Amino acid sequence: MLHGVWRPETGNGSLLLWAERLDDNQELSLNAEDLQQRLPLVKGQSETISLLLPSVDGRALRSSESSDAAVLAPTCVNALAVSPSDAMFQMLTLDPEEQMGDDLLFWQIAARFTLELLARERYVPAADDRNGSSWQPVLTGDDRNRFARMARAIPPVCRALLPHGSPPSGATVLESFLQATIDALCRQSLQRWEPSIPPRVSQGNRAQAYIWLLTLARSRSDPANGKVDQRLRGAMKKWLQPLQVVANEAFRTCFRLEAPSNPRAPWVLRFFLQSVEDPGMLVPVGQIWKQRGAGWQHVRAKQGRPQEKLLADLGLAMRVFQPLERALKTAHPEIAHLSVQQAYTFLREAGPILEESGMGVVVPHWWTKRRQGLAARIRLRPDFEPTNGHAPSLLGMDTLVRYDWQLSLGGKGVNPEEFARLAKLNAPLVRVRGEWVELNPEDVERAQKFWDKNESDTISLSKALSLAAGTSDLDGDLPIESVETEGWLNALFERDGNIPDLPQPDSFIGELRPYQRRGVSWMHFLVDRGLGPCLADDMGLGKTIEMTSLLLHMQENKTLTGPVLLICPMSVVGNWQHELQRFAPSLRVMIHHGAGRLLGDAFRQEALKHDLVISTYALTTRDRELFESMEWQGVVLDEAQNVKNSTTKQAQAVRSIKANFRVALTGTPVENRLSELWSIMEFLNPDYLGSADRFRKNFALPIERGNDAASKAQLRTLVQPFILRRVKTDPTIISDLPEKLEMKVYCSLMPEQASLYEAVVQDMLQQIESSVGIQRKGLVLSTLTKLKQVCNHPEHLLRESKPLTSRSGKLARLEEMLDEVMAADDRALVFTQYAEWGKTLQQYLRERTGKDVLFLHGGTPRHIRDRLVHRFQTDRRGPNIFLLSLKAGGTGLNLTRASHVFHYDRWWNPAVEQQATDRAFRIGQTKNVQV
Repeated sequence: MLHGVWRPETGNGSLLLWAERLDDNQELSLNAEDLQQRLPLVKGQSETISLLLPSVDGRALRSSESSDAAVLAPTCVNALAVSPSDAMFQMLTLDPEEQMGDDLLFWQIAARFTLELLARERYVPAADDRNGSSWQPVLTGDDRNRFARMARAIPPVCRALLPHGSPPSGATVLESFLQATIDALCRQSLQRWEPSIPPRVSQGNRAQAYIWLLTLARSRSDPANGKVDQRLRGAMKKWLQPLQVVANEAFRTCFRLEAPSNPRAPWVLRFFLQSVEDPGMLVPVGQIWKQRGAGWQHVRAKQGRPQEKLLADLGLAMRVFQPLERALKTAHPEIAHLSVQQAYTFLREAGPILEESGMGVVVPHWWTKRRQGLAARIRLRPDFEPTNGHAPSLLGMDTLVRYDWQLSLGGKGVNPEEFARLAKLNAPLVRVRGEWVELNPEDVERAQKFWDKNESDTISLSKALSLAAGTSDLDGDLPIESVETEGWLNALFERDGNIPDLPQPDSFIGELRPYQRRGVSWMHFLVDRGLGPCLADDMGLGKTIEMTSLLLHMQENKTLTGPVLLICPMSVVGNWQHELQRFAPSLRVMIHHGAGRLLGDAFRQEALKHDLVISTYALTTRDRELFESMEWQGVVLDEAQNVKNSTTKQAQAVRSIKANFRVALTGTPVENRLSELWSIMEFLNPDYLGSADRFRKNFALPIERGNDAASKAQLRTLVQPFILRRVKTDPTIISDLPEKLEMKVYCSLMPEQASLYEAVVQDMLQQIESSVGIQRKGLVLSTLTKLKQVCNHPEHLLRESKPLTSRSGKLARLEEMLDEVMAADDRALVFTQYAEWGKTLQQYLRERTGKDVLFLHGGTPRHIRDRLVHRFQTDRRGPNIFLLSLKAGGTGLNLTRASHVFHYDRWWNPAVEQQATDRAFRIGQTKNVQV
C-alpha cells in the first residue's frame, strides 16, 4: 500500500513516498530498491524517515490492524523524497487500481486543488523576507472555506513526520503543500520566459525589478532568489493589500448594484456590511455612520471598530473600481451613482475582483441567472408530408426541412427592426420589454453575420436533429436557444402520443398488445420516412412479433415490393421460422443457411420469390458479395448487438448491404461501451453521429471517463427519436406478467476447493511481485478465471476425470435445488459460461437423476437447436433440466416452459445474465420465475 507524507520547508517542501508491506514480513516498509522498482517513473532521493505511528510493544501496526493498546511511537520507513513539481505529476498519474493509504489519497485531493487554483489564476507573485521571490495561492471565499474543511479533515498520518517537536497543524502542512506546488509549477511554466520592464519604472529601480522578475522564473535554489530589495518588498505588500482578507471577521463590506426602471436614470451601487455567517443579513452603512439602529447594535456586538474597516475597504475598492471615487469624497458615503457603461464594468470586471478579494457583491437576479445574451430561436416544419407507405429515395437524413428563425435577446424574442433600434443605442446593457439584458458590440456583429449567412430556408433533417441536441449551430456562430417543430417532425422529436396508431394487420394470427401496436406504428413512422429505427424493448416483450406485424402491414398495403433480408444469430433462426409460421403464414419465407444454401443467380432468383430471407451473421462475411448484389427492400438485424464492434468484418459487411430501409432489434443497445451504440446507429442512419473518432471525442470519452452531464443530454437528444425502449417491469407496458423472484444462494467451499483456492491465490501473489503493466493485469484476470473454476468444481480446473460427488459446495447445492424442481415436475434452465464444464455437468446430472438433460452450446447445429427447444417447450414428458451456455443460449430463445433459472457461474456483465433470464421471463410465461 502506497503512502505519502509532506515535509514542509521554508518556501518549499517535498513529498515522501513509501510503501507499506501487507504480508507477514517484520519490516513495515519496502526497502529502497524495491520501492524504486514499484515506482519506476518516480524521480526521487532515497532516504530513511521517522514517523509517529500507532504501535503495540514496539511494533507499528499495519493499516488493516487496530488495537486499544496502541500508542504512538517513532517508526523508521524507507522513502523517496520527491520535489513539488514531480509530486504533482505523481499524484495526478498514479494508477487508479493502485492501493493507496488515506494519506496519499488526501494529497491527491490537494493536488487537484492546486490545479484548480492554477486554472482559475488564483495565485500572485510575492516578495518577502521568509520566502524571497515566490508564487503564492490566493484563498478567498469558497476557496478559503474549502481549505479550512480540508485542513480539519487531514488524516493524522499526514502530520506524523519526525523530528519536528510537536506535530504541525493540518492547516500548516496543507498551506505548505499548496504554496510549494503552485510556486514550482509556475516556475516550471516560465523556464524560458525573459522578463521585460515597463518604461514607466524609474531607471534606479529597473535593475532590482528585473532581478525579482527573473527569480520568479528560475529555480528556488538560485542564489539571487532571496535577495529582494526592501523597497520592492514594501511596494509588493502595498500592491497585494486589496487581496488580503482579514480572517475570522464577522462582517464584510458589501456592494449591491440596483438597476433603474427608467433607462435614462442612473444605476445605484449601495454599500452595506454583510454578515459572513448569514449573507442575507445586510446592514446599511447609514446605520454604521450614525451608530444607531438594530443592524448597528448587531455589528457592534461582533465587530470591533466597524467604521474604520468600512473606510479602509471602500478605499481598497476604489482602487479596483475608479467610479467610487466621487462617492468617497463625501464624509459618510452610502451610495454611488453609475452610468450604464460603469454598471456594466462593475458587473463584468470590478464585481468579481472585489468578490474574490473577500468582499460581498450582490447583483440583480437577471444577471446571475441570465440566459445566453444573443441567441436564435428555430422553428422547423416538414418540406412535405409523405404518402402513406411510400418513402421517396431522397428521404432519410438528407430530407429537406424548412425552418424559420428569430433572434432572442435575454430570452426575449426580437424582430430585426427592434434589434436594429437596440443596437443603435451603443450600450452594453439595454432594456427589452421591461428587463435589462446584455448587448455588446460582438453580439451586434454576430447578428449581422447570422442574417447574411442564413438566407436559405431549408436544412437537412440531420442538421435539424443536431440543432435540437445542441451539437450544431446554424451558420453565423449564434447559439440555439430553442427548437420548435411542426407536423411529422413534432412526432419524430416528441414521439409520445404524436404518432398515429396503425390497425393490427388483418393477416396477423393473434392479437397484438397495445404497446406492441405502438411499437409497430413507431417503426412504420420512421421507415416510411427513410429513417432507421432501433426497437430496444426488454427481452420477452415481443420484438419478433412487432417486426412481423410491420412486414404484414407493408404486405397488405402493397408496399412490400421486394425481399427483406433478416440477419440473426444461428441459434434463433428456428425461432423466427416458427413464429412466422404461427403468426404470419401469408409471408413467404426463405432460409439461407447451411452447406446446401443457394448461391449466385439461383439465390437471387429464389430470393425474389419471397417476402423475407432469413440468414445469419456468420454468413454476412462469407456471402458478402451475394448480399451486396441484391437490391433489398429492407435489412433487419435481430440481436443487433452482434455488430457492436464496428471494426469487425461482420459489422462492415452488414453496413455494405443496400436497402430502402433498415431496422435493428436488440434488448441491449449498449452492453459495455458507447461505441456499441455508435455502431448500431451507423448501420441504421449512416453518418448521423459522425465518424467513430468524432463520436469518441465528443461523447464516449466525456461520458465514460468524466460522466459529463451535458454530453449525455446531447447524445440522448440525438438518439431518442430512433430508439424505442420499453421494459417488462413497467406496469403501463404489461400488467399480466408474473413476478420474477431473484435470490443469491451462498455456498461453502469444500475442503478440497478451499485448499485449491488458497494455492491459486498464493501462486498469483508470488508471480505478481515480478509482474508489471499489462502482464500484471493479465495475471489478475487469469487468476480470477481459475478461482471461478475452483468455485464451480475442482474438476473444472484440474480435469483429472475423478468422480464429482462431494467435492463442490456449489454443485451439491445445485443438486438439492434441482431435486425440488423435479419433485414438483417443474422445469429449469441452468446457465454456465463454460461450454466444456456444461458437457461435464450434463453427463453428471444425467447419471444422478436417471433422466435426460438437454444441453445447448455454440457448437450445436441449428436443426438440433430447434429440436431441443421444441422438445423442452412442448413435450410434456420431456426433460426437466435444460443446460445452456450463456453466449449461445442467452439470446433469441423462447423457453417459457421453465419457471426456474439457475446461473451456475456469474458473468462479468449483468446485462448478459439478464438476457439469459429473459428466456423464461417473457410474454407467454404463466408462472412466477425464480432466478
